[in-house]
Amino acid sequence: MCDTCGIGPEFTGSGISIFGKNSDREPDETQLVVSVPSKNDGAKEELRCTYISIPQVEATFAMVLSKPFWLWGAEMGVNEKGVVIGNEALFTKVKQEKSPGLIGMDLLRLALERGGDARQAAQIIIDLLEKYGQAGACGYRDKKFSYMNSFIIMDRKVIIKLETAGRDYVMKDAGTHAAISNGITIARDWDSSSLAPNTDFSKFSDPLITYFSGSAFRKGGNETAINQAKGKIDAGEVFAMLRAHHGDAPGKSFNRDVCMHAAGPLIRKSQTTGSMVVELHPEDKFRIFVTGGSAPCLTAFKPFLPAAPFPDTVIGAGHYSDDSYWWRHEAYHINAFLRYESVRDLARQYIREIEGKYVEKFPPHAWRETDASLVAKSHSAFKESEGQEKIILGRMKTMKKQAPRPSALFWKHIAGRCGVPLV
Repeated sequence: MCDTCGIGPEFTGSGISIFGKNSDREPDETQLVVSVPSKNDGAKEELRCTYISIPQVEATFAMVLSKPFWLWGAEMGVNEKGVVIGNEALFTKVKQEKSPGLIGMDLLRLALERGGDARQAAQIIIDLLEKYGQAGACGYRDKKFSYMNSFIIMDRKVIIKLETAGRDYVMKDAGTHAAISNGITIARDWDSSSLAPNTDFSKFSDPLITYFSGSAFRKGGNETAINQAKGKIDAGEVFAMLRAHHGDAPGKSFNRDVCMHAAGPLIRKSQTTGSMVVELHPEDKFRIFVTGGSAPCLTAFKPFLPAAPFPDTVIGAGHYSDDSYWWRHEAYHINAFLRYESVRDLARQYIREIEGKYVEKFPPHAWRETDASLVAKSHSAFKESEGQEKIILGRMKTMKKQAPRPSALFWKHIAGRCGVPLV
């Protein structure tokens, strides 16, 4: 389960465009934040994606990606041209082909590395979809888990929704803003499609799985938040959207939390494992914010510089490691979930302090910005955020565990399997 939004200048009221996404994956699936340099060496080579190889192009754009550690592709990202993309799982009656193809995360990364604007990126996905199809396991441990994909693709001028089933697609200009979740949003009102005229794309939806995903509720909540804040939306407003819970205690709302917390192996088995917010400013400037870890309700968004990334965000695999920012945060997150009611206010206070210090005054910057003061601020945000989480983690030793027994047993199992220290 995931949630993605794109907001144009008419709704921000400041001349900028904003993208936001929570990536919901399996609870111990490390999500890395990586900065990928551009390439322009003219070499013709085969590019290995997650399951198949395809011809590589001669030149690619630099990118910042948030990606599951084991996939070639990515859940969300932005390139140096100001193209931003997030994908969503779509549950459809169209089943994947037997032969491996590209998966949605591959399509997203390929579009970012090759697309100079949103329309070009969308067409790249369409062309690759037609040629290679989408097929392959999308789950980390659950290799039976697969899905079709929808995308928000945006730049400083346009926001596009692209929804797919098999090798077919529908595409629509979203106008001033868009929010998507794990359900089809385009019926017959598409602008272009591989289907016959007037075809209702929504007929491809698997209604049962889509209902249980809770996507309509989460999408509706984000749309309401965008409309209520029209004319004054900034990164902080999008942070709040991505932290939203249906109730104060997470993990109980039948997949209705935008900030998703796994609570068991059946209905609520997904977890927000990474979050990204991107501001696209005039004059080719950016502000990129990431959590670098799970559960945005418990951690601060930090500014991320493409030319000077915080090094520990690129480290991590399937087991706890002290070298990995994601896993160090995960130790805090799992222990906090077990005591959520006691930790919640402490986390909120630390988040306000960190974001007030490092987000509100962090200036828009060029893609290749390496100003020493900005690099120091970006890296300090990660270090100070982690320092505050360690302090809270220490205080948890005297806090009573409050998670319901089934959820507590589930998370203790996850921690034991991955070597996460519990307090």
